[in-house]
Amino acid sequence: MAASQRVLIVSEHPYPSHATLRRNVAQLLDLGVRVDLLCIASTKGDHPHLRIFSLPMQHKRTGAARYLEEYVVFFVWAVTLALGLSIRHRYDAVLVDNPQDFLIFTTLPARLRGARVVLEMFELTPELTAARMRISRRHPIVQLTRWIERIAFTLADHVIVVSQKNQDLLTQRGLDARKVSILPNTIPVAILPASPNHAGSPTFIVTHCSLIERYGVQVAIRAFALLHPRWPELRLRVLGEGELKPALVRLTGELGLDDRVVFRGFRPWDEAMAEISQAAVGVVAIVADGYGELLFPTKLLEYVQHDVPVACARLPTIADYFADDSLAFFEPGDPADLARQIEGLLKDGEAARGQARRAKVALSAISWDVLAPRYIAALGLDTRSPAAVEAC
Repeated sequence: MAASQRVLIVSEHPYPSHATLRRNVAQLLDLGVRVDLLCIASTKGDHPHLRIFSLPMQHKRTGAARYLEEYVVFFVWAVTLALGLSIRHRYDAVLVDNPQDFLIFTTLPARLRGARVVLEMFELTPELTAARMRISRRHPIVQLTRWIERIAFTLADHVIVVSQKNQDLLTQRGLDARKVSILPNTIPVAILPASPNHAGSPTFIVTHCSLIERYGVQVAIRAFALLHPRWPELRLRVLGEGELKPALVRLTGELGLDDRVVFRGFRPWDEAMAEISQAAVGVVAIVADGYGELLFPTKLLEYVQHDVPVACARLPTIADYFADDSLAFFEPGDPADLARQIEGLLKDGEAARGQARRAKVALSAISWDVLAPRYIAALGLDTRSPAAVEAC
């Protein structure tokens, strides 16, 4: 009888609220793989093959000093724990995600014992750093992140990226394209909560994201201000928390929308999905700040999966997957264009539903059923069912 496969995952993201991390863990558990997960702010696992080691630290989007503090604290904790676990267990694979590319060093003990090392690059850290700090890509700090990134993808046996654009940029920086898999942040239908049945017409539009400038909630609020005189009963719900929230609340007051824009705060994932599923329109207002152009947001896919028509910033990575007739595209950062697209969806419900259906067809091409074998292959695991593995 073959021994169970075992994977170590190191992620400075919360479980299970981080959708892609939850997806990755669920897929491994479905295959009968034993998973040891190092993460932050987790709830207790309820699966016999899942062991969660959680650092009780809440991620706070404040300033660069706070980010650095979080990165260092998590790295020291994770590298120490990973060393102990790798001595006690022989892992088949270790999966590390970013934007903390230096977490690749937590994999070295397991690698010395034969584990396959996989780096999942949710972000391209140099571009993210330049955009977040508003500095040139030639700045020494950005060059340092690029150097760390190169070390990380060189040490990894395989690299997972979210889009062709990201792969192209990394191969230009020296990554061997033969060891790359493209896996968009698709969420399996099986782990999505069911959409509730509700009567009547939806009375709100929604955007859900971390409240930072890049995600464009300020654009959505200004667009809503243009819509409000013609749609007085409509509300905008904002789900999420972040460093920009005080400024967004002030903007709402300045525009006279205090009783029309509802800040719902952070919601548990199941609650957030139930809420967005009832919206008339979902808004993805990412701005083109030099990094937004590289994003392929999970939030967009969640709207599409729940049959919610989407008004979305026209960004190249998104346009690679969704045609013009599947999303109501608007020019990034343009509230007037966003307002026009939202109003078009509100005025013609049948056209909006048709758009949502076409978006779902587009999503099916990158559904998790299609991508899951690619994920398992990237980890170098046996793709047979648990029963087949046990029969060996």
